[in-house]
Amino acid sequence: MRLPTRLFSPARRLPLPPSLRLSVFRFLSVLLTTVVATTAAPSTAFPDAAKPQLAATATGRVYLTFGRGPEIFIARSDDAGATFAPPVRVAALPSLMLGRRRGPRIAAHGDTVLITAMAGELFAFHSKDAGKSWRGPVLINDVPRSAREGLHALAVAPDGRLFTTWLDLRDIPGARTQLFASESADGGATWSANALVYRAPAGHTVCECCHPSAHFNARGDLAVMWRNGVDGARDMWSTTRLAGTKAFSPATKLGTGTWLLQACPMDGGSVFTSGDTFTTIWQRAGSVFLAQPGSPEIPLGPGTQPVAATLGSATHIFFQRGPDLIATRLSASVAPSPPAPHAQQARFPSLLALPDGRAILLAYEQGPAKGAVSVVVETLAP
Repeated sequence: MRLPTRLFSPARRLPLPPSLRLSVFRFLSVLLTTVVATTAAPSTAFPDAAKPQLAATATGRVYLTFGRGPEIFIARSDDAGATFAPPVRVAALPSLMLGRRRGPRIAAHGDTVLITAMAGELFAFHSKDAGKSWRGPVLINDVPRSAREGLHALAVAPDGRLFTTWLDLRDIPGARTQLFASESADGGATWSANALVYRAPAGHTVCECCHPSAHFNARGDLAVMWRNGVDGARDMWSTTRLAGTKAFSPATKLGTGTWLLQACPMDGGSVFTSGDTFTTIWQRAGSVFLAQPGSPEIPLGPGTQPVAATLGSATHIFFQRGPDLIATRLSASVAPSPPAPHAQQARFPSLLALPDGRAILLAYEQGPAKGAVSVVVETLAP
């Protein structure tokens, strides 16, 4: 959905008088703290699986990837996520990283499907026939072991170009953890030379254990978000790159508050779009916030590991609160009710709005914190 006032787009920023900004902030705060829980449709479970991620093509074909020990699997749905074919093994990486927000990432465009994964290095596996056969691995980071932290993001542009960004530890004088990226114009078979997206000021660092996020809008603009570690503050920052250009905008801090923390929260949030507008969701000091760059943050209540996606006039939001997954929905046309538990012993959600607007797909881990876990996929009504 579009927020009531278009506060940000990568093409232009509309200045608002302080009184109007405060009114918009108050209105959205009330709207977002009185939300409706999303009702789940029947689900599909994949046993002994972890770190699910979802992708869909413009025609509504859906793919799910997850890790199982050292192996990467993919499951395909040809009915918009209502049912899935049995999962197929893509590859095995002896040091496949699956802790916290690590794990494989997936993107799809036409019959091309790409999976990236960390195992000391950043590798890509690609399919040109809708996931029936696979090629790889292709090494993406061009400095050995520079991607060893294992945290990355993957995004696909409307024209099929692929973009991945990761926390990078290459040896550059005066630099610590940085954000590098690479792109592919041939479906993941080859990748561009690594390029710097963001380097913190000298003596500071990108937060060492929080995953970055990346997302293209319908126009082809790109937004990248990460958590910084500047002057002791673990705040979220973002940058954008307009379609058809190569340079990213100057990095800007998200929200108005700050979080002084001498540790890494291991939680990088998510960036998503409604039309051409980028919106971000993230946590600070154990509370979840929604924000557009350059605008006030909107509090959503206690939680961690948030994700969000917009479908029609509603933005669906999921985050962890203790051992449970919490659901809220932002919509000006729905009667208000408080955030509600969605699933017990559930964590690390992945959310996807189907391109045709028919549904939202939600995937998450479920099971005890120590023990066997499954991946659950649900189709949520608009």
